[in-house]
Amino acid sequence: MFTSYLSPIALIIQIVSLFFLSRLTINEFFYFLRMFFRNEHLVYTLVSLFFLPGTIVHEMGHFLAATILMLRVYEVRIFPQWEKNQIKLGSVLYEKKDFLRGIIVGIAPIFFAFGFFWFLAKFHLFPNINPWINVLLGYVVFAVSSTMFSSKQDLVDFAFIIPLTIIIIGLVYVFNLKVDFIFNNKLILERITDFFKDINFYLLFSLIVNIVLIFVFKSFRSIFKK
Repeated sequence: MFTSYLSPIALIIQIVSLFFLSRLTINEFFYFLRMFFRNEHLVYTLVSLFFLPGTIVHEMGHFLAATILMLRVYEVRIFPQWEKNQIKLGSVLYEKKDFLRGIIVGIAPIFFAFGFFWFLAKFHLFPNINPWINVLLGYVVFAVSSTMFSSKQDLVDFAFIIPLTIIIIGLVYVFNLKVDFIFNNKLILERITDFFKDINFYLLFSLIVNIVLIFVFKSFRSIFKK
């Protein structure tokens, strides 16, 4: 039972850590490439293309959530574009009507990424006995998990999950809704626990890759400076 409670906590800690570490990795990657290419426009483009798989998953999450919630989608961009001296990884322009649906669309890429990770775990695609598939899917997992948040606003939207959860728990208590079957059903609890374990594994993998890359990029920069 303790493990069941620990998994969601570990999930939140890893997501917040990944938000800050992934940005540091992107910055270090930018400075690393700038040692070889003096054109910042080119460097930004290379960095954006490197994270393109994650951008596609991220924007598809926004798009699907807006569509399901019956919000009109005006435009979807998944390829990097140069705007006002900065690179824009992607965007989804949709109709904004109310606060709640805006929050749901805002955090949708996170859960879309979770769904992608669950798919990999469910069909045992990664890790894999084939080393080349491991390299390819390892890169995709890293790119997707590193771009779950495209901005600080996404992290703010994610923070609203906590008060929303408290409200839902309050409604369940006040109206005496019967949800005991979830906690009394071992099969459901096992599946929920397994889901959290799988997601935590992929997030931990990405955290480790981010830390290694930051160390490598910083080391190269210090060597070249000498």
